[in-house]
Amino acid sequence: MNRKFAFPPVCFSAFLFLFIAAFSARADKVDDYVRAQMQERHIPGAAIAVIKDGRIIKAEGYGLANVELNVPATKETVFEIGSITKQITAAAIMLLVEEGKINVDEKIGKYLPNTPESWNKVTVRNLLTHTSGVKSYTGISSGFELTKRLKRDDFVKAIGSYPLEFEPGERYIYSNSGYNLLGFIIESVSAESYWDFVQKRIFKPLGMNQTANRDPQFIVANRADGYEWEDGKLVGRDYDLTDVFSAGAIVSTVIDLAKWDAALRGDTLLKKESKAQIWTKVVFNNGKPYPYGFGWNVTEFRSHKLLSHGGQTAGFAANISRYVDDNLTVIVLTNLGDQGLGSAIARGIAKIYIPSISLRAVKEQAGADAKLSGLFHNALRSYLQDKLALDSFSDKTRTALTSERAKLNAKRIASYGAIKNFVLVGSETADKNRIYRYKAETPSRIFLWRFELDENGKITALVLEEEE
Repeated sequence: MNRKFAFPPVCFSAFLFLFIAAFSARADKVDDYVRAQMQERHIPGAAIAVIKDGRIIKAEGYGLANVELNVPATKETVFEIGSITKQITAAAIMLLVEEGKINVDEKIGKYLPNTPESWNKVTVRNLLTHTSGVKSYTGISSGFELTKRLKRDDFVKAIGSYPLEFEPGERYIYSNSGYNLLGFIIESVSAESYWDFVQKRIFKPLGMNQTANRDPQFIVANRADGYEWEDGKLVGRDYDLTDVFSAGAIVSTVIDLAKWDAALRGDTLLKKESKAQIWTKVVFNNGKPYPYGFGWNVTEFRSHKLLSHGGQTAGFAANISRYVDDNLTVIVLTNLGDQGLGSAIARGIAKIYIPSISLRAVKEQAGADAKLSGLFHNALRSYLQDKLALDSFSDKTRTALTSERAKLNAKRIASYGAIKNFVLVGSETADKNRIYRYKAETPSRIFLWRFELDENGKITALVLEEEE
């Protein structure tokens, strides 16, 4: 005989109290963490959402959406989401794939007229995975401003005048241009504007009622203003905006993005087969995989499967991170335009719910080369002391590390004290470069640094990947 187990009323109440208390304690830690990050990094406003087992367990706004008018940021505040837009564009492409109107392995010339001959081998898949070789307009000084509002043919002509950076499928270089081209493919195939298509096929069905086009000409209720931290003070963002279109021009809220996350958990928006393609690592022509799918980074973070993407535009930074095995999603939106800011905060929040991914749990890797460790330690120390060891770095890296923003970051990190422990925790090879990760401990904080070394022994990257 089947019997249903029932908690006695008192026992159940106690269990429920303990369950809620556990999450409340974590929520309080989240508040403390976010507020501390905002103060330290001079962030005017932010909103976050935490989804566990398909349920929103935390959604909160912090600080100010508009500093001038003293308007608070809330969970309903509308922020620019930057390149999180790409996963929505990729989903729109897959909707058309499901209808048999697009083949991701077809050459883009089938869907876009007047493409240059140099693009003859470029496929839709190449655009989705940043393996097309089409030059990104973000690396071009002018010609793609929002005020120009380039139409499809003008955009294709302008970006097509630049040679491919590599043969399609040969390697990965992030290209916003590729995602603009995907937006034009959606328009060409659907006979609708990109914005009408995503509104009708994605936003409206999912109830994402506050998600829209960032174009300043539109009145968007509850829209946050964007800011930058420059020369030791907060300033309004530069309004000479780039036309990032279907690569990064969506605005949204953490509540709407939680609805987006919910849609990805089910099969009503996209079929399982489509999502499987979206979350499959791209494979280069040489057969090697790379951890990027269709608008998503497809990785493992300390043995936890992670699907994520950041976003950054002038005055805004964002991130969505889905820890698949843990059934945890963290969404962060901010109105400070600092590269990687949303991703850093999202990771910090995730650690509150998944302690095993903490930097403290990362073990030293045996067999470190003492000479290399010395090179990296001295190079890092020279950067933090604003006395860069020029001979240790490539020209491009020297330029990056001597920018005003890089110097401000170095000053912030140096304020935590001298490095007391510097150990190798990981190494790998990418193309011709060797990559090394070191955990650097100071009296009050732990940092994870990534160093890249070229075949000439020059440091081609010094990147702060994580801190806690």
